[in-house]
Amino acid sequence: MTPTSATAMTRALGISKEIEDAAWFVLGPGLLGKPSALDGRTMTWTSEAAAELLGRLELGTPDPKAPMMTNLRQNLEGASREAKQLAVELLFLQSLPLAHEVKSLKVKRARVTEAASWLEPPLELPEGLYQGLTDHGVIRDRTAEFNWTIWDHLKWLCRFVQHVDQQPTADIAAALQDPLKFHRLAAATPGDQPAIRRSIEFLTWPGYFEPVVADVERQEIRDAFASLVGGAKGDAEEDITADIHRIRLHLDEQAGQRIDWYARQLVSQWRKVGDPGRRAWLLRTHSDNTELLTAWEGEEKVTLDVEHLRLLGPGVTAGVVQHAVDEDYKHLGYVEREDTKTAVFAFLTVMKPGDLVLYQHAGKVRLGGVLGEPEHNEDNRRLRRKVRWFDEGHTTTSLPRHVQRQLATPGIVVDVTRVVQALQGLLPAEAETEPDGDAEAAAVMPPVQEGFRPLTREFADSLHMELEPLQEIAELLEENRQLVLYGPPGTGKTYLAKHLAAELADDTTDERVKLVQFHPSYAYEDFFEGYRPDKTDEGQVSFKLVAGPLRRLAEEAAKPGNEKKPYFLIIDEMNRANLAKVFGELYFLLEYRDDRIYLQYSPNEPFTLPDNLYIIGTMNTADRSIAMMDAAIRRRFAFIELHPQTEPVKGSLLRFLEARQLDATPALLLDALNAAIDEWDRDLMIGPSYFMKPAAQTPAGLRRIWKYELMPLLEEHYHGQLTRAQLEERFGLDRLLERLAGH
Repeated sequence: MTPTSATAMTRALGISKEIEDAAWFVLGPGLLGKPSALDGRTMTWTSEAAAELLGRLELGTPDPKAPMMTNLRQNLEGASREAKQLAVELLFLQSLPLAHEVKSLKVKRARVTEAASWLEPPLELPEGLYQGLTDHGVIRDRTAEFNWTIWDHLKWLCRFVQHVDQQPTADIAAALQDPLKFHRLAAATPGDQPAIRRSIEFLTWPGYFEPVVADVERQEIRDAFASLVGGAKGDAEEDITADIHRIRLHLDEQAGQRIDWYARQLVSQWRKVGDPGRRAWLLRTHSDNTELLTAWEGEEKVTLDVEHLRLLGPGVTAGVVQHAVDEDYKHLGYVEREDTKTAVFAFLTVMKPGDLVLYQHAGKVRLGGVLGEPEHNEDNRRLRRKVRWFDEGHTTTSLPRHVQRQLATPGIVVDVTRVVQALQGLLPAEAETEPDGDAEAAAVMPPVQEGFRPLTREFADSLHMELEPLQEIAELLEENRQLVLYGPPGTGKTYLAKHLAAELADDTTDERVKLVQFHPSYAYEDFFEGYRPDKTDEGQVSFKLVAGPLRRLAEEAAKPGNEKKPYFLIIDEMNRANLAKVFGELYFLLEYRDDRIYLQYSPNEPFTLPDNLYIIGTMNTADRSIAMMDAAIRRRFAFIELHPQTEPVKGSLLRFLEARQLDATPALLLDALNAAIDEWDRDLMIGPSYFMKPAAQTPAGLRRIWKYELMPLLEEHYHGQLTRAQLEERFGLDRLLERLAGH
């Protein structure tokens, strides 16, 4: 079955008809040795044209700071029409299947159109080349590498064209009848570039190959689902490809359509837990080695010293690394060995092409993108990875504050993924990016909300409170990042905290608002992290480190992409716990968000409280404990009183009753009750929430509230000061109703 005869099948399975047709429009004539489809007469897929274009590409970029298209045009000056037209075709094929590009389809097309204009006379692209094509491509896992390495990809495509042209016609025909034979044909191209090669394999045989080009993604997919098809065949590339194909057919049958490996419900089943996608890495040399850093720049690489380490290959497990370092680096102290383990495992296994890397030197930070898998230097004393450096660097002091904090984290290879979005924002306009395209893309991007959005009158009315004091609370929270709402019982402290956080988070799912309640036995291990009993698969009891609500929410708030989203932790009944014991070393971070600390249960992992995490505590003043709050908490939290006689609580009950057209008597009773309480006992005054219950609207219900909720509270407050008769005379419901009637 040829690729063209497989069209009906691939379309039925959900392959993009437009991408498939556009790819075969260019690939078909080239692979079959026919004239270019772009003009119907020029022979472009020849060894001569490919060799000429490759030679010009291998001259390098005349101006590394200039856009890629500017350099390409300069290199192609004086080239034959065949070489220039081949460049147009290869540019088209290189970007055709990419999904989620920063650039729009218009920019992709403009790049190809520009290259076509360099021919003499200019080449008019066929009208149907982009017919119906949208920017919804299918390759999603290595778009960064495709954008950063167009030059290298074009060189591989030239070698592929040469290789194809040199094969017997029968071999080409066989490759178009069998996807595995086509794979072997493409893989035999000198100087393999797996990402672009797998892209061409997919474009040629979309019914067999998958739009997944990264080794790590392919391995994870195969390993996650191999049990569905009777297990894995092996770890050779052809085995993994065959396994994934069998898995996909199985899942297609279940879904009734071609599945998308990156659909949310599917990707969660194969991508490893905690994998953030693209990562960012800070790398250091020993003693800030200027000579080595110069080599990094000149040879476009990063390296890691492994002079004493046995040979370890890519993808090695953490356990193997730990054993090897412990055995081979006995001359180092424990701390240095731990740093070495972290660095080696990250460099060999966790880091992958498409990640960002950076280093600091002489007050500047240089950014680059990882392009290659790890390799050993010839002398096996260093590991290296190919890197594309983007610019001349940024001064450290010009970077965002949260980025500067991450750059101070010690280590040889440091995972700074939590600031990857900020680092991506520092990248220059890429060599292949067109200014108009970027401007257009930026124009349609929604602006990022800075700070809390202003509260609305509608929100204040929903709480039956005045807008101005609520807005002041929001502004104080934004400025201090943590505050306490304190006051007598029934003043709506928890109610206001929950609704205010939900409104400021603008998150209907409540994923960014969490509530915990403190109590006398609450501890650091409950709040942040601690060891908890666990049962192993063998039934044995062990202990494992479990994250508490603060750590979980802080990690979520610090994830790439979440930096501008506010997260809220509400601590109810905050003063009921031993706060010094609960917060422990976190006291420091409450005051110094710019710094980091090392935790008692995670001593090798620096921790910071992200700027976008806000804490709202509530405290009941009826037990008088707030007056004894230690100075450390007082200094770190802004304290806002919610009191029945001050806004925003004052008048809220009357507004509540009026909004529902209910009898206003409960509001008058509340005012009379609090007026009967002495001013020096203002912390004992009663809040309006007791009277917002439906029962308060009936005489019997009102008496129950008074008898079973309010009077016992007042008896406790005035124990030893007033007799029961005196309490009834002063605060009893009948006495207050008589006073109201007398007025």
